[in-house]
Amino acid sequence: MSLGESTKRVVLTKATESLVTYLKKDPEKRINKAVNAIAGMGEKFSFLPVFKEQLSNIKHITDSDHSGKKLILNLIKDTREDVLKRLAVNFAVNASWIGVAKERAITKKESFNVPYFMLIDPTERCNYNCKGCWAGSYEQAKEMPLETFSRVLNEAKDLGMYFVVVSGGEPTVYPHLLDVFKEHNDMAFMFYTNGSLFTRKFVEKLADAGNAIPCFSVEGFKEKTDWRRGEGAWDRVMEAMDNMKEVGVPFGYSITETHDNLEEVLSDEFVDFMINKGAKIAWYFQYIPVGRAPDISMMLTPEQRMRSYDRVHAIRSSRPLFAADFWNDGPYTGGCLAGGRRYFHITADGGIEPCAFIHLSQGNIYDMSLKEALQLPFFKEIQKMQPYSSNLLMPCLLVDNPDCFRKISLMPGVRSTDGTVENMSGKVGAHLDKLSKQWESISTPVFDKDFPDVAKKTKKYKEKKEKIIKEGGGNIEQFNVSDEIEK
Repeated sequence: MSLGESTKRVVLTKATESLVTYLKKDPEKRINKAVNAIAGMGEKFSFLPVFKEQLSNIKHITDSDHSGKKLILNLIKDTREDVLKRLAVNFAVNASWIGVAKERAITKKESFNVPYFMLIDPTERCNYNCKGCWAGSYEQAKEMPLETFSRVLNEAKDLGMYFVVVSGGEPTVYPHLLDVFKEHNDMAFMFYTNGSLFTRKFVEKLADAGNAIPCFSVEGFKEKTDWRRGEGAWDRVMEAMDNMKEVGVPFGYSITETHDNLEEVLSDEFVDFMINKGAKIAWYFQYIPVGRAPDISMMLTPEQRMRSYDRVHAIRSSRPLFAADFWNDGPYTGGCLAGGRRYFHITADGGIEPCAFIHLSQGNIYDMSLKEALQLPFFKEIQKMQPYSSNLLMPCLLVDNPDCFRKISLMPGVRSTDGTVENMSGKVGAHLDKLSKQWESISTPVFDKDFPDVAKKTKKYKEKKEKIIKEGGGNIEQFNVSDEIEK
């Protein structure tokens, strides 16, 4: 770390911690002044344009009677002060203001893209046996040694990556999870969990670490959650949420939308119940036919997917909840995040995958550094194709653009980490081919109508990107170092 970077980090850290202390005393009266102070920090420290725009959006929210303002206020009031300070510093200062600038500098200098975050599975072991689990076909006995996990995190920080999502398997089965959080206390973690092991003792230790936000997996209310996850799953996750709320650590919930539970998990009744339990984040994932016993009957129809699009937007505009629709939020993320563009996935046995749902690997973290992993040819090829469509409501490599998936799967050295490639040559692949065409016809006019400026910008972006890559001999490196286009 350079002296300039170190000094900037210290100053921003102290300023952020002071703002948290200031806000905790009277959030409602002090929120606007605090946001103005943060905006001033952005000017003083020459934040990247993306962060100045984000601060402007936050100011707009806090200046109005927006549901997002209530979310911010609830987060401040409900979170223990030391936890709030740690999360604010790690997410805002380390992962964003300092980290992203470092990532972009390395990308510019060395011509390979450094993403914002990664998803890592320290274990594939799980104490549940959920129907249709996306990770259910990985070898369950696999577990990552602590030294490997820690080494990868240190290498991530060297590249500017300070945000890590942890999955599995069930992460809390991993015996070193809390040790990792405490050792890497300058990083921000989010982890997906079934909540079954959230004893009061575990939750208090999680609060002491102060840098990790759990998202609890539920399938709707008790009947649907227990049907997919096993009897008693609902009661255990409710107890986990209560423990988290009482201790003062923020948490979210995670949904797998299926053909049968969609209306329930998007209902006002369910969303309000989760908010009242204390949830601040909601992740909505469509069921994807990968992993354990892929079942295309569980998938959403195109009409149901559009229903999810409409409802999540309605929830965001009316509820104090950060709600994300993983597949339908492409217009806000510039399309697919995977393949090292914004994130990638590492399995417990070290397999390096583009995404949690793209079960292809071309290398192993036990054989290479993280820096080398980000330069794997299949990552570069994926990045060349992104966005796969000018319609950003079709962001996914697998469910929206299955032919692109097949192209990547045929590259030299690429292997399937479960049976996904084989399934794509049969009934699953045929269903995705049909579904993607149906979704294209439904979603394209919606995208053009709801996001006219983004649609025009995306088309120009694709054309300009293809031109830069062509002029660079077909290599993504020329695009990575180019100043002609905002990435």
